[in-house]
Amino acid sequence: MSALLERLAPAAELPRDGFTELRSQAQKVLMQHGFPHRKTENWKYTPLTLIEQRAFAGSLDVGTPPAPPALPFDCAVVHMHNGEIDPSATRLPRGASLTGLVADDVDVDALVADGPNDAFAWLNLARLGQGWKLVVDEAVKRPIVVVSTVDADFEGAVHPRLHVELAPDSALTLVAVQTGGGAGLHNAVLDIRMSERSTLLHAIDRSGGDTAWIEHATVRVAAGADYRAFISDAGGALTRQDLRVSLDAPNARGAIHGVATLEGRALVDYHTAIEHHVGPSESKERFRILADDRATGVFNGRILIVPGADDSHSEMNTGNLLLSENARINTKPELEIHAEEVTASHGATIGQLDDDARFYLRSRGLSEREATALLKYGFAAAVFDDLEPGPLADWLLERLKSRA
Repeated sequence: MSALLERLAPAAELPRDGFTELRSQAQKVLMQHGFPHRKTENWKYTPLTLIEQRAFAGSLDVGTPPAPPALPFDCAVVHMHNGEIDPSATRLPRGASLTGLVADDVDVDALVADGPNDAFAWLNLARLGQGWKLVVDEAVKRPIVVVSTVDADFEGAVHPRLHVELAPDSALTLVAVQTGGGAGLHNAVLDIRMSERSTLLHAIDRSGGDTAWIEHATVRVAAGADYRAFISDAGGALTRQDLRVSLDAPNARGAIHGVATLEGRALVDYHTAIEHHVGPSESKERFRILADDRATGVFNGRILIVPGADDSHSEMNTGNLLLSENARINTKPELEIHAEEVTASHGATIGQLDDDARFYLRSRGLSEREATALLKYGFAAAVFDDLEPGPLADWLLERLKSRA
């Protein structure tokens, strides 16, 4: 067993409850395949050196959670601090309920068990304590915001798990606000199941700090359902996001719009997959990375159209800006098409800020700093063009402007 396995998944006796069998299965996968390494294709740009150097010996005491950040729009807040939710402090709007997770809610079929690619998702299951289930039964008018925070001195490892179910014809705006603190590991799993004709707007605003932030998210989209993600990530010591959207029935739709604005020595790796299992279905993806200083950004976007998924339509575009000589961006769009009568396209660019545009803004009275910030913001904000105007859009754009 590797030293990292000994620290994060020691071969101790597992708790005996409704999750015992699942934990045991996950532990066996970890023991057999271990964690990703440089030769693991989907992790070759995300070295785990930082995680391997950490002891994860800090206390897991939740303590007194700080007040969640104030948000400039009407919403319901679920606060997760140091990996734990206080359900007594949660007030959800009509049509939504939060309950404890049960073993039948865990979808192990979404995980790969014959290699180390999904090792951290298996780790989440092997060390699962109390997971949570959010059920939406109707069109919920107020956004639900899941705020995840950790203490400034947090040095442990936590493995929160949230399962979200949308009933037929229901609708939800789900906002994730994720803020790092101490030098620990926040290893989360998010499972979303969308029933027929449901709609989900999923917004993520993340600033990782010193926390190693790893999240594995799976979205299953039923007939006539519509999933849209809007992501703004400021990076941190290490951030890894796996997001898989599975279009499982006719007229399912999925879209991912994301931007990462990186500086310092931030490392951010986004691996996304949109899978068309049935036609007709539609998908769209736009992702942009801006990397400054010694930051590293990674984007791997995959579109899969399986045999028989005729009349599927997909487009992907990734644009990237290198803002310093020492920054790095690795981008890889993938199309895998096994069906006839489909339309699919992808494009990828990596460049620098336009000197002519910067000179023009300087000639109109802007300082060098103001001109650069305006160009960065304009490039980054384009990923939110498809987000309807309103308080949520205004907040995301203001957050993005503060990072440009």
